[in-house]
Amino acid sequence: MACTTLRRFIKSSLLLAALISFQNRTFAQEKVFRSDVDDLLTVEKVSVLPFTDNLQGIYARPLETHFISLVQKMHRWDYVQANSSGPILSPEELEASPEKAMQVSQGSGADAFFACRIVKGPGGIMIHLSLFLSKDGKLLSQAILKDYKKFDLNDLKEQTERLLSEIVSRLPYAGRVMSREGNRVTVNLGLKDGVQNGQMLSIIQIVQAHRHPKFNFLVRTEKEIFGKVKILKVDETLSFGTVVMEREKGAVQKNSKVGSLDFVTYNAPDSLSLNPTAEEALAQREDAGIAFGKNAHAWSPANAPSFGQLGARLGLSRFSGATELQGVGGLEGTNNFAPSIVLDGELWITQEWTFSAQLKQGIISVRNPRGGGQPSELSQALSYYEAAMGYSIRLGPYIWSPSITPFLGYFSYRLYVDESNPAAFTTQEYTGAKFGVRGQAPIGADGQWGAGGVFSTAWNPALRESPDSSGSSNKATVVQFGLFAFKKYSERLRLQANLDFEMFSANFSGTGTRAIPASSASQRYTTLTGGIYYLF
Repeated sequence: MACTTLRRFIKSSLLLAALISFQNRTFAQEKVFRSDVDDLLTVEKVSVLPFTDNLQGIYARPLETHFISLVQKMHRWDYVQANSSGPILSPEELEASPEKAMQVSQGSGADAFFACRIVKGPGGIMIHLSLFLSKDGKLLSQAILKDYKKFDLNDLKEQTERLLSEIVSRLPYAGRVMSREGNRVTVNLGLKDGVQNGQMLSIIQIVQAHRHPKFNFLVRTEKEIFGKVKILKVDETLSFGTVVMEREKGAVQKNSKVGSLDFVTYNAPDSLSLNPTAEEALAQREDAGIAFGKNAHAWSPANAPSFGQLGARLGLSRFSGATELQGVGGLEGTNNFAPSIVLDGELWITQEWTFSAQLKQGIISVRNPRGGGQPSELSQALSYYEAAMGYSIRLGPYIWSPSITPFLGYFSYRLYVDESNPAAFTTQEYTGAKFGVRGQAPIGADGQWGAGGVFSTAWNPALRESPDSSGSSNKATVVQFGLFAFKKYSERLRLQANLDFEMFSANFSGTGTRAIPASSASQRYTTLTGGIYYLF
């Protein structure tokens, strides 16, 4: 009896050890072909946030109801109702703040959610539809309809359905394995997706995701194939097949991703040749130089700028400088064609915060306003430096979208003047903190042209004079504003023209070191410049 009990105990122990070993091997295999990125991009359940529009819901409510019905009918995802408490955010607001996107999806149980904004404008209807991940709040896929000229609700429902199809087509995988039993698998793709009986599907793992450095949307993914499934039966929305190849036994699992269903087809085997076809040998034709031009090369799209911009402008200034001397009267020097150069740049630190800097140099010659004074011609040199931090409020998802940027910075302005006898003007230097706002917006439907403006003023600026001071104390004022227009030459180049107005002035009190005290002084500039900007 004791021996029988001992044998049963040994058999049970061996069976338990075998089960633990099998579970450990299965767990290890699951981990081999799953990555954090792959798990992040796995979407089983989706929700839909309330749609918004600029017409008090006339379009938003019916289109939202229609869109939810489309999602509910889809066989790729399960629909769950969104938690609609709190403020309704637009897709642009969610793109700018992944933290807010994660907050609005909390408690819904969805892996991803849709957000949509409809705008009726003078150019037509715009529909902005985006799909966000719940885990990190970042954009997964997006489709935008611009300037649609039809306003009928049924037409807009068709366009919304098209945008949904466009979003699905841009996902980094076509479908998922829903279950596996032995070597038999079920896939959530069917006849509606173009799957055919006998088709071979690639099972992939997403190993890396590349996102836009500034706007966080998914640019591309890197994948590896670790299995093949042959389809044996196809229904409308499901397919059934068998695993014919996998990297390791059990690698193809539930939620393993199915790669693209579209494949490139080449010539049949009997027509294969090492010699290039006529289409492949176009560059070898006698008229290739005419057909393709000199130094022809393959075209590839340029990446959108995302880090900042640098620019240079040349132009002319109309300068007017004046000083009011006690007992002498007003002295004025003017120059209508003073050359100047402007170098400026901007660094986009985050989606909102920017750092900008500007350098301006100019040469200004004026006649000596004091009768009999020497020299008769006074040379003046302008030096201006500025650095500022700004908070950019973008009214769209792109670099060229309208934007408003309040900023705060520091400036230094110095106008050096030749010494004269008797003294006419002094070298003056204004420094201090400045604050202001600048903005820009595209003009026209294609966005190739645009315009903007800037306004700033100094807060309690300091003024220093040399070699003599006009008074024992002063009250300085600095005001700057301007307009500009630009032409989008390419995705990274912009041609720009600026018309700027600047005034630096001060009132003096008390007695300074000048032989004749001054009560006020000012310099005014009207500057027209043009140049080119490089966006990187």
